[in-house]
Amino acid sequence: MANGGDSIKQEHPTVPPRPPPTATPPPRETDLADDKAQSLLNSLRSTSFTPQEYETCMRSLTSVMTSSEDEDEALFQEVISKLNETEFWRMVGLLTLKPDDRYFLEIARNKNGSIRLHKLLGKSDNADALICVAILRHFFHAMTDKNVSYVVAIQGMRVFRHDKKRAMRDQLLHHAVSLARTRHGSIMLRAIITDDDFEYCRHCLLGKLAYNALLLSYDAYGTSVVQHALEHGALRSTRNISVRLRGHYAELSFTEGGRHIVEKLLERDEETEALVVEELLKCQGDELVKLATSVYGHFVVEKALKVTRVDLFKGLVNKLKPFLPLLRTSPQSTTIAEILESVR
Repeated sequence: MANGGDSIKQEHPTVPPRPPPTATPPPRETDLADDKAQSLLNSLRSTSFTPQEYETCMRSLTSVMTSSEDEDEALFQEVISKLNETEFWRMVGLLTLKPDDRYFLEIARNKNGSIRLHKLLGKSDNADALICVAILRHFFHAMTDKNVSYVVAIQGMRVFRHDKKRAMRDQLLHHAVSLARTRHGSIMLRAIITDDDFEYCRHCLLGKLAYNALLLSYDAYGTSVVQHALEHGALRSTRNISVRLRGHYAELSFTEGGRHIVEKLLERDEETEALVVEELLKCQGDELVKLATSVYGHFVVEKALKVTRVDLFKGLVNKLKPFLPLLRTSPQSTTIAEILESVR
């Protein structure tokens, strides 16, 4: 027991210092992505919009669909996977809302956007109907835009059901000649000619192209479509083209694209070969020599000498032989001269 005089020492417990304040950690990227996806989902699931809410929703959806970021691609896939059929149809309805299809066209003309629109096709017949109508409203412009034609319009023509395919086919035939005379339109038509998925419209398309072969053969882009039709179309189509071009074979042979067309007619069939050679034989001697020594025409004369049957071949040789000295001196016609010299 402590003496009264002793001082009593009282221990005070040690209190640890308060930890320094730390900054609140930023939300994780996955949380942000989840929030963004949920916000977009909530907007798309809404059954009524004010004009401002519609614009906000569509700007957000357009941003996600046209983004080149991998996380936005994943977010887009997540969003459409969580929409039921009615919600999915409503989303497509918002994208294709009239009168100007502004957001649909903005997305479709964008490389990433067109790829993501492509992924919406074939999931719902009702949704496909909305996309089909939007394409039909802007058919020519859709088919002449690189991204829209390759990914959206062409794929739509593959996967749409019967009535929508017929509507697309009718528009294709209506615009075929104009499309053939544009860069991307001509590429798209060549793809349709060679793809078995378009068997349902190929025959009618080849007929339309054959009927307009003369106009297209003189066009910078159209000539490639005629060449493609000759190379991949049925024999009937080739003969139809040859008939439409009759009387113009020699003239066409002076042009870069035209000479390829005439060469294909020489190669494709005995009937079309005969039509071309008979027309060459009707040329005046100096006209035929002019063709044989020209930059592009000499290919046609050379091809004719190589593939023509005996009776027509002799006629062509006899027509050209008097001009052999001149043909020897032209750099374009040296092969022609060699062929003529080899004939006894």
